[in-house]
Parts: sequence; structure tokens; C-alpha cells
Amino acid sequence: MTRELDPVTFAILANRLDSIVREAMRVCVQSARSTVLQARDLSASISDAHIRLVSIAQGLPIHVLTSNMAIASIPDLFDDIAPGDCFLNNTPFLGCAHHADYSFCTPVFYGDKLMFWVMLRAHQADTGAPLPTVYLPFAKDVYEEGIHWPCVRVQRDYEDVADVVRIATANIRAPEQFYGDFAAAVGATRIAERRLLALIEKYDPDTIERFVDEWVDYGSRRMVEEIKSLPQGTWENETTLEPLPFAPAGVTLKVRLTVDHDEEAMIVDLTDNPDQFDAGINLTEATAKASVMEGIFWCLDPTLPHNQGVFDHVKFKLREGCVAGIPTFPVGTSVATTFAADRMASCAIALMAKVDTNRGGGEGGFINLGLSAVSGKDYRHEDALYLGELIISGAESGGGPGVKGFDGWLTWALGAALGVAWTTSVELGERARPYLVECGARVVRDSEGAGEYSGSPGTRVLLRARGNPTYATGFADGKVFPPKGVSGGESGGPTLGFILDEDGGRVRELPLVGAFEIQPGQALESYSAGGGGFGDPLKRDPERVRHDVRRGWVSVEKARDTYGVVLDLEPELFAVDYEATRKTREEAMSSPAKGSNR
Repeated sequence: MTRELDPVTFAILANRLDSIVREAMRVCVQSARSTVLQARDLSASISDAHIRLVSIAQGLPIHVLTSNMAIASIPDLFDDIAPGDCFLNNTPFLGCAHHADYSFCTPVFYGDKLMFWVMLRAHQADTGAPLPTVYLPFAKDVYEEGIHWPCVRVQRDYEDVADVVRIATANIRAPEQFYGDFAAAVGATRIAERRLLALIEKYDPDTIERFVDEWVDYGSRRMVEEIKSLPQGTWENETTLEPLPFAPAGVTLKVRLTVDHDEEAMIVDLTDNPDQFDAGINLTEATAKASVMEGIFWCLDPTLPHNQGVFDHVKFKLREGCVAGIPTFPVGTSVATTFAADRMASCAIALMAKVDTNRGGGEGGFINLGLSAVSGKDYRHEDALYLGELIISGAESGGGPGVKGFDGWLTWALGAALGVAWTTSVELGERARPYLVECGARVVRDSEGAGEYSGSPGTRVLLRARGNPTYATGFADGKVFPPKGVSGGESGGPTLGFILDEDGGRVRELPLVGAFEIQPGQALESYSAGGGGFGDPLKRDPERVRHDVRRGWVSVEKARDTYGVVLDLEPELFAVDYEATRKTREEAMSSPAKGSNR
């Protein structure tokens, strides 16, 4: 297309839209009631009138990469969309992520003309499900997941639709908390609406529409260049979810990727995956696409503009009734934003290492029991009910995969977040809830996936109940099949969970999926998985190994036995014995066990 905007105006408008998205998120965080939103389990995006994604400047990748899908059904269902409207959609079968992520969709009109849609996706602490959690991996269908809102109008002429709010507060355990989050999310879209209207007023509608067209076209051109920088061909990769009662051998997920220069596309085929389960682990169409896209884009040029022009060049082949495809009503999809989604993101990153070793990496860590939904009665406030998630504790740490040139990122969190999760302080969390966080994200020694570039170590979290029992409903992954390394890198340490007594002794090891009661004085102990390594550990820079030993991430024994690095323990700072290291590595390289892997 012919470009008409000058470069300065083009850059200003691109950055202004990004800043509006960020401001909307800040408003919601600062106004919300629940700890889950205060910890930024939310995302925002702007789409144009044609429902093309224009800006996703900030937010969780699993939320935003396909966020316009949540808007797409609204024009088909309503012929009277008007200024002052706001719609709520959380239905997995109408473009949403999963039932707990409420998508508040606000149209932005300039006069009579629809110009934009603002979407604020806010994770809920409760949706009225039978159990006090929004994570229900064993939920067979949507009827076990709580309230679903199939593109419902929740505001008209800037006023709440009272009937809808009354339905919600009558069916949700903590109605005041819900309405506080509801008002924060809707209000955040209104702030974005005001900012967009001011922008349109300043530059005029025609200029804004020209900018959007040119912005999307620019993204398309950049993505074509990026695709042509990759080799052509077809590659496959697979990963396996933790064994489950209905899948005792685990669930193997596969990604097939074709890079086609003539088609100017990256074609993702997910059809060779198992049929959907009568359980909540099925992905939605939105998360099946987003989970693979986030893994792919994690390996591409970070300066790519993340808009529809870029995303249209990633094409999908999906199958109805597939665990990683298009779910058929009314199957459960309760944990569709993590679990299988984490696996698919990591699988895509490891797949990209096959396409180009300079881009991809090992598998990253998965969800752990430190991210459980917790509930109970607060003895400090007349046994008032509390609900929330344990993301205030630092449980999102650990698990970053090693990549060419870089070790894994310790604050990776999980595949759905890719290092962009946030956390509130432990002190603020303890003020809001009656439990104590005795250990928040302490690094676990020797849990990294060893490699020339190591995955990050896992972390340990310890939460102790006080006053009344605390109920933790969680699901985790990575004990039997921890994150794998690539190109000779080793797997990371496993995900684990335990109940401890008052003295710190282990009462029992927990299954990775279930609901657990923690008695007063007892504690939930959670270990997150370490990230998979990249490359041969024997090629790791000895000084990097020395540094890891000094800071307590790697033991002296593992430095010698896995990395072949011998340390002189006499100097205060530990020194590498280079001659002994050379001999140790030569012996290791020539051993039959090592030689067979090279």
C-alpha cells in the first residue's frame, strides 16, 4: 500500500497506542480488590473496527496474542452496539481463553463511527464453580466451571446493567471482591476509551485509520522478512504432560511447523494430537493458537510489531474435538491458559531450536503447586471467606530455558507468561490473607538443566496456614517429565509438592493435581521445575560454573561431575583449576557414555 504518514507521526501514534494499553492495565491493578489482579494476572489490547489487533503492548502472552477473538462474536450477536456499551465474554467457545479470564470489551465510537475496541482481560478469583477455585482440571464440562458469560452486555450508556451484576454477585462467593474487580476492569477500558477519543480528536479519524492500515501493513512486511530469514522446511517436536488419572501414561502433545517462503507463512499443524478429554485440560481455540505463537515469537526478532499484520502470517491447521485444537461444546477447558498451554509454548521454543539453533532453546518450567488457588476463613476478621492465588509469594520464579548465548531467566514463571508475570510483595499478601509465606522463591541448588547455557534453577516456596485450615486447589506439571534440554542440554529439576508439620518435617508428598487441606501450623512446600539446558554442559565456560557455585546455585560436586569443572576450594572466592578441569573434561568426552551422546 502507499504510505502517506510521515515517520514521526507514525512512530508517535504507535507508541501512543501502546501507552494507552499500559495505562489501562495500571488503572485496573491500582483499583482491583483481589490479589490475583493486584499481581497483574490481566492483560489489555486495542483492536480496530475490523477487529484487527493494533496494540498488545503489555500483558500475558497467552492472553493477548489472540485477544481479538473474544470480540469477534459480539457484532454477530448485537445489532445495536452503541457508545457507552461494554460487553463481557468468558466463553471458551466464543474466542476466549478460559472461563476464569473475564474479557471486558468496550467499543470506542467517534461520533457515529466505530473506531476501536478496547479489551481488558482480568483473571477472576472465583466464578461460582462447585469448588472454591477457578482451576478445575477434572471438570468434565462447562457446567462444572462456574458462570459463563457469552458476550453479555454489562454496561449500557455508561451505566451497569443491574440484572447482570445481580446475577454475578448472587452466584460468586465473594461478591464485594468480584464487584470491585468488575468495576476496576470496566473502568480501565473507559480510561482507554477517553485516551483514544482524545487521540482521534487531535489527529482526526482519517489520519488514525490511515495509521492503523499502515501499521498493520508494516507489521506484515516485517514478518515476511523474518520468515525469509529462516530456512525453509518442516520440523516436528513433541512433549508430554504429567500422568493423570484419565491419562496414566501422560498426554503427548505435538507441534508440526512448516516455514514456507513462497506462501510467506509459518504453518502450524496441531491436528496430530489426542482427542479432547472429558476433563478441564483441553485447550480452547484461542489458547491452542496463542500457546504456540508465544513460543515461536519468543524466538523471533523482539522488535517485530505485535499486530495483526504480523500474526496473519502464522497460519494454523486445527482439528475439532482435539485436546489442542477446537473444543466441542460443552467439554471442559478450565485450565486452558496453562498446563497443556505451558507445554505447547515450551514445545514450540524447543522446536525452533531445530529450525535454527541460534533462535530456539530448551523447554521452560511449568505450573507448580506454589501457584495454587487458596481459600479459607480469615480468623483475624470473624472468619470472613477469602479467595485468591498464591502468586504473591514468588512462586512464579524458576524454569527459564537455556538458549544460545544466554542462561535461563529465573523469573520465567511458566509457558503462559514467558517471564512477564508480576508479583506483589509478600508483606502485602500476608496483610490481605491469614497465611504466612515463610519462604518465597528460594533457589534450589542443582535444579538447573545443565548445558553450555543452563536453564534457570527451580525455586522453593513455603506457605504456612494460621488460625483456620487453608485449602489449596492446584495442578502442576513436570515431576515425571521435567523440562527437557536441547542440543545436548540436560533436563531441569522436577516439580514437587509436600505438606510439612510445624517443625518442618514432611507429612506427605502431594500429587501434582488435587485439592489439599493445610491444617493450622502445617505448611505447603512447593518446588518449581528448573529450565532445560542448551548445549553440552562440558562446553560451559568454567568461570560461569564458578560463579554459579559461589552464589549457591550449583554444588561443587555437580560442577565437577556434570560440567567437568574442578574448583580449588582454598581461596576465598573459589578458583577454577584449569589444568584439572581440562583433564576431567577430556576424560568425560572420551568415556563411552558421553561419546554415545555426541
